[in-house]
Amino acid sequence: MRTEKIISLFAVILLWSSCTKEGDTIYLPDPNEETANTEPLVTVIYDADALGDRSYNDLIYEGIERTALELGLRTMQHSPRTREEGVQYLELMFRQMEAARDSVRRLFIVASTSYDEFIRKNNKRLEVNPYADLLYLETRLPLEGKGSTLFMPYYGAMYEAGRIMATTEFPSVMLVGANRQTEAVVDALQGYQDGFEAGVRLLSESQNKYTMLSTSWLDETGQGGFSIADTTALHLLRQWEAEGYDEIVPVCGGAFNTFARLNSLVGLSLAGVDYFYDSYYSIYSIVKHVGRAMDTCIRQWLSGEGIPKHQSLGLASDYTEVILNRPIIIWPPEGYEGETVPTLTEEMRRAIHEEAVRKEAEHEGD
Repeated sequence: MRTEKIISLFAVILLWSSCTKEGDTIYLPDPNEETANTEPLVTVIYDADALGDRSYNDLIYEGIERTALELGLRTMQHSPRTREEGVQYLELMFRQMEAARDSVRRLFIVASTSYDEFIRKNNKRLEVNPYADLLYLETRLPLEGKGSTLFMPYYGAMYEAGRIMATTEFPSVMLVGANRQTEAVVDALQGYQDGFEAGVRLLSESQNKYTMLSTSWLDETGQGGFSIADTTALHLLRQWEAEGYDEIVPVCGGAFNTFARLNSLVGLSLAGVDYFYDSYYSIYSIVKHVGRAMDTCIRQWLSGEGIPKHQSLGLASDYTEVILNRPIIIWPPEGYEGETVPTLTEEMRRAIHEEAVRKEAEHEGD
């Protein structure tokens, strides 16, 4: 019995090791041990508590997961509790990539400009790792050194929405921005205002006196405003209703959903922003196809050419658009004698769209 044990032990030793002719021991891998996964890895770092907004950030998450499932990629998606926690994770990520000695391809996607200072100071550290790549979203300014940037201008789609709204009877709109510090938000509101004012200039003097457009900021000084308390949202909705506004256009991320949930108590018209909002209270939605943009960038990354150093995906390339929920009732054209209520025609819609594409190109300096 003891001999059998010794033989068995000896057999195990032989199984696990062998020797070269120089006498060096080579240990063979355990066939039952799980090997390291070498599939490409996509990691996303969001702003603090960004996931769960049922808006821009969730669209990124869903788009990446959909593409990863189709292409067989691994993913890690991080939504830190605070910005400081997000910076700590980014620092850890850069250190790991500087020290990595494997050949696993990794793409890091930074989904918030709140990390701008850190990214621009540290992105060159990735140059020591040929298998690590960086994609930084929602910035017009390319990175110096390693990394790609993507900007999805909202100006054109917002211009188109504002231009359409100005053709309706008695347009009175409250634009709601998260804050004045986020470039994409400021640009979006400017686009809507420019489109609205362009449409108003075409109205007669009698029509013009019924128009109204104002802007309200949820965070006047900081970078917040992407979430809002129920009590505050309901107070604002009732205030805007009392002031005579009919249409609310909230460019404020997850705060949009708070307004949408409480609006049934007030009954204002609410434009969908970032995603298609199918509701009785919504005339149209201004959509940003950020999930599709993520799919495009990941496929570029996996291709031989890689992600362009900087790219802009907006209205001209159909990454943003205005979707009408129902026919738009407009001011009767001069001399109109029809028996039906006049609505926005396809010809009018196409002309407005082409105008918005041109205006976005001018705004972006293309």
